[in-house]
Amino acid sequence: MKCPAALRRILLQGPAWLYELAVRLRIAAYETGYLKANRLEAVVVSVGNITLGGTGKTPLVDYIARYLGQEGYSVAILTRGYGRQSGGQIVLGESEALSSNPGSGKGWTYQQTGDEPLLLSRLLPGVPVVINKHRVEGGRWAQRSLGSEVLILDDGYQHLRLARDLNLLILDATDPFGGFRMVPFGRLREPLYAIKRADAVIVTRAHRPFDQAQLVSIVRYFCGDHVPIIYVYSAITRLRHLQADSLYDSDQFSGWNAWVMCGIGNPRAFVEDVVGIGVGVLGESLFRDHHPYTQQDIDLVVSNARGVGADLILTTEKDAIRLKGLELSEVPVYAAQSEIQTEEEVRLKSMLLRLLAAKR
Repeated sequence: MKCPAALRRILLQGPAWLYELAVRLRIAAYETGYLKANRLEAVVVSVGNITLGGTGKTPLVDYIARYLGQEGYSVAILTRGYGRQSGGQIVLGESEALSSNPGSGKGWTYQQTGDEPLLLSRLLPGVPVVINKHRVEGGRWAQRSLGSEVLILDDGYQHLRLARDLNLLILDATDPFGGFRMVPFGRLREPLYAIKRADAVIVTRAHRPFDQAQLVSIVRYFCGDHVPIIYVYSAITRLRHLQADSLYDSDQFSGWNAWVMCGIGNPRAFVEDVVGIGVGVLGESLFRDHHPYTQQDIDLVVSNARGVGADLILTTEKDAIRLKGLELSEVPVYAAQSEIQTEEEVRLKSMLLRLLAAKR
């Protein structure tokens, strides 16, 4: 008698093969010109990955949008709003007069927008976040109504309908190739050869130990020597007290002990980042990505934190979006804020500026 796990694997073989075939046919349709990508007048920078789970994409989108805005470019972010319970187009970070959904103002909830768009809007005041599953349509609207010069396509590596001027592929150094197999047997969203579409590869969490030689050899095999590989990592720089909405430098918490709570794509990486700022981790409550928190969840976390004598409960800003409206009690809850750091900052910024100069 076969064990249930082995039986499930057999049953999944057929659907998995059909899914991979469909993905390959779709890619081939665009590569051969059977399906055409739509090109916009604005510069389109796509940031995405080929694996499921958290790769550090949001901090990179934040970094690029913030930098290009500081350089004087009109920037907007295009996103589908994964997991949202609303339809149509929503625009965050813009005036009511220009919004395609006037009347709600700043009262959007993560259920309506998705948690990541709402987080990006709060991280980047004044940068419009256009939520539309039809991102070509959203991009055209941003050009026409906002005068956007640069459109950042969030999680756009598989969104082949929109042509991009710069295709940034993010690889997580701790698991860059998702076990070399597509879902459900691995974490790849598409076959590994999709790497060849990248104009540049951004390796996140590059401060952690990883097989750099293997990563470089695989990228070079598919892309040749002309595609740059840039190594970055994100570090926790500040903690925000959720009850008081006050910010503190992360080094002020060295020696404190925390209970970690998060529902993100790569929770282990967050736990390691917490340890990296000198905070002890006494326990963890790890939920699935995009988990919709309930009061019962929070009460259990608070009870666990009290039980081990934790000084604080530590979560991410993405999780904090989904905690709004819940009672956090008297236990201090902090959200960690991370920033992209790299020794190749000049190289990364120069790549972006050269692209924009060439389009003018």
